[in-house]
Amino acid sequence: MIPASFPPKEEIARLTARAFLEIGAVHFNAREPFTLASGLPSPTYIDCRKLISYPRIRSTLMDFLAVTVMREAGFEAFDNIAGGETAGIPFAALVAERLALPMTYVRKKPKATVATPGSRAR
Repeated sequence: MIPASFPPKEEIARLTARAFLEIGAVHFNAREPFTLASGLPSPTYIDCRKLISYPRIRSTLMDFLAVTVMREAGFEAFDNIAGGETAGIPFAALVAERLALPMTYVRKKPKATVATPGSRAR
């Protein structure tokens, strides 16, 4: 059930922006734009990894994400939550727990298969 006490999406957006600014996760550099993972340049960069160090803000933003997914897509829209290797794993795990869904992670490259004596290759 989506609790009625969650704010509307406009307020969630405002509170989320304020939280990122509060923890110093928002960076601006118009003269020398950041290169995003997509390869595109951007004058702004948000370092979501900083959330890990702020448990109250992290928990609130994960709650906001879960309630937004439930409001916008519905309870049964997803079967699994996936996170990109390393930085995406903790966030995927937190959201998967809130949505009571299994979680997987995606690697950039397949894991090399290595067999050692007495073990099975994986």
